[in-house]
Amino acid sequence: MSEYITVKVIRVPGGVQEVAIDDGSTVADALNAASITPNSNEAIKIGAESVTLDSPVTDGDRVVIAQGAKGN
Repeated sequence: MSEYITVKVIRVPGGVQEVAIDDGSTVADALNAASITPNSNEAIKIGAESVTLDSPVTDGDRVVIAQGAKGN
């Protein structure tokens, strides 16, 4: 029997979605459940830490997708 975790996916600007996904899922799984496809200019973070689509998520995580600042 599979265990589920709850993750909040927050897009800035945009909104907040709470998704239930399988324990052991990744950032990509959470974004897919929220029907979000990040673009190349968006940064993805869990808390203050930058993460990749392959990074694991845990119950209660807040995955934030926001426009990244580009340096000169």
